[in-house]
Amino acid sequence: MRFHHTIVVLAWLTLTPLHGQDTPSDQPNLVAMTAQDEAIDTYREHLIFLAHPALEGRLPGERGCAIAEEMISTTFRQLGLDSPESLTDYRDSFEFRQGGRFGSNADSKVVTGNNICAVLPGQGGLEDEWVILGAHHDHLGRGEFGSRSPDGQIHEGADDNASGTAAVLLAAGLLRDIFIDDGGPRRSILFITFSGEESGLNGSRHYAEDPVVPLSQTTAMINLDMVGRLVDDEIQLTGHGSGKGFNQIVTGVDADSTLKIRKGESLTSRSDHASFYDKGVPVLFLTATVFSDDYHTSRDDASRINFEGGANAAILAAELVRRLAVSSDSPVFTEIEGMTSAGDGPSFSDIKIRFGIKPGNYGDLEPGILVSGVSPGTSAQDGGVLTGDIMVRWNGRAIDDVRAWMGMMAEHEPGDVVTVTVLRDDSEIDLPIMLKPK
Repeated sequence: MRFHHTIVVLAWLTLTPLHGQDTPSDQPNLVAMTAQDEAIDTYREHLIFLAHPALEGRLPGERGCAIAEEMISTTFRQLGLDSPESLTDYRDSFEFRQGGRFGSNADSKVVTGNNICAVLPGQGGLEDEWVILGAHHDHLGRGEFGSRSPDGQIHEGADDNASGTAAVLLAAGLLRDIFIDDGGPRRSILFITFSGEESGLNGSRHYAEDPVVPLSQTTAMINLDMVGRLVDDEIQLTGHGSGKGFNQIVTGVDADSTLKIRKGESLTSRSDHASFYDKGVPVLFLTATVFSDDYHTSRDDASRINFEGGANAAILAAELVRRLAVSSDSPVFTEIEGMTSAGDGPSFSDIKIRFGIKPGNYGDLEPGILVSGVSPGTSAQDGGVLTGDIMVRWNGRAIDDVRAWMGMMAEHEPGDVVTVTVLRDDSEIDLPIMLKPK
């Protein structure tokens, strides 16, 4: 019965491309040209499909995620976008381990993930350079791992990250329409929706190691994650410091949008752009300014989505991609101080200290934070934290997850000394650590 319901949902989806935008590539701002009501309707249809209970939380390796991937590739096909020559029917397949505590082998299993990729070819001498727009399409299924409320219910993942995937699909239609009859020079655009993000950025890491188009020819990557519950018409943009020249691209991009861009100087390592940043590709990250309490719970459903805000985020992303595609110059990669710090979350911008670790998994059922990397010269390194440690307590308080830990850090000033308890080789070790400023 559930499978029949899923097929009905798939048949129900209809694509609504945006027509009538026969516009040259030097148009001042795509934001001002878009028929917003039509864009919102298209965005809503995409998101409601992806977050439908019949897809059972889009867990990689399960039927619901496969249906989501078929919907994404079908949408790209209906838009007339090409499948990359190296792929079969838009799919870039890979294997990874999913589930278990912190991705350990003990309770995990090997599953096949599929990144879904589509191409809008460039022209005029810039076609061999690329701009990537991406988002992850997977979620947690029924929350067997990664859930903050493991109640066995379907975790629909409407905001995380049907919202970002729907935005990529809408942006793809907008960019297809604006460039369809344009004869000017522009870079090629690669649209990607990643699998396996929730188990540790597996899809984007796979891509970064075995890219469909050379990373040396990739001008920039823009990532959308959790843009479905924007508050007060605000959206956070970070990563502009990773590319010299980004600021010129970004300036004025929100002039005709109802959204207000809040630029952050730091950059979290907890979403798919991090895999590209680690390879020296300039990145931009769009997300909400307020972190929802429904994150990684069964409450993250479509009834709570701000569809207008999500559609506007897609339009904004499309304009950023358009500018990058037609610009005579491309951003030059620059390292961002504090990139590997987990204390860069959007709802804790007032954190005054930098700890200096990269979380390996930020949503496990078990409490604690796996340390997948330690930055040199930081509080964590000076205090003796090692890659592979699991941080379980902060001044005696249990660390449930990254979000809770960020709240703990927000309570401190530079110069404070805290005791961090780590699990190392099955033994607990207390480390006194002096906190350094950002």
